[in-house]
Amino acid sequence: MKNIKLTIIILLFFQLLFGWGKTGHRIVGEIANQQLSTSAKNNITKILGHSDLSRISNWSDEIKSDPEWKHAWNWHFMTIPDGETFESGKHEGIAYEKMSEFISALKNKQSTQTEKEIAIKFLVHLVGDLHQPLHVGNGKDRGGNDVKVKWFSESTNLHRIWDSHLIDHQQLSYTEYANYLMLGVAKKELDEIMSPVLMDFILESATLRNQTYTIGDGNLKWEYFYQNKYLLESRLRKGGLRLAAILNSIY
Repeated sequence: MKNIKLTIIILLFFQLLFGWGKTGHRIVGEIANQQLSTSAKNNITKILGHSDLSRISNWSDEIKSDPEWKHAWNWHFMTIPDGETFESGKHEGIAYEKMSEFISALKNKQSTQTEKEIAIKFLVHLVGDLHQPLHVGNGKDRGGNDVKVKWFSESTNLHRIWDSHLIDHQQLSYTEYANYLMLGVAKKELDEIMSPVLMDFILESATLRNQTYTIGDGNLKWEYFYQNKYLLESRLRKGGLRLAAILNSIY
């Protein structure tokens, strides 16, 4: 019984650290799929056996319950308090450092097949994570996990609102959502968004997260959804496009 309780506690702790929910990560992966270069697709297929990034986008969350991966708990987020600039090692969360490592591993011809497979699985996931504004935390409330709110009268927290509730509320499959987000996006806009510079989108999230805290009395419903729909969809779209840009630049 003690072991069962301990397992439940561990799983609940890890749940607090998840980025976009499963659907959100698949959306990011699917959008990236559509923008991969032929060279990137071929190289990804050599590593994974396929080039469908949506299929591997949640692996990094799914392994959190494996004791061999408990050391990776702080790879999924980073902290930049309001009014501060990024400084490696100053605050909790090492997502930026790990993404840089994974990019280097994928570029390194001496990396083993296993190293490349782990690198691409984590990279796909972490690029998605850091486009979720609350995954670049302010250092005060564990990325909104400590901000208790209601979603249509159901008790939850602000982090989970952004991970899952806003996305799942629209009841679209990840392919439907990805295709919807890319409707009417012109090539000029794609060129402006598709930057492989990691710190650019990290700093964007740090700036944009303030909007997520406009919660009134904390009983969030349609008004909060429509106030944040554009921001939500912009971050998902940009996450997918930037993931493709990073992989295209590697290959």
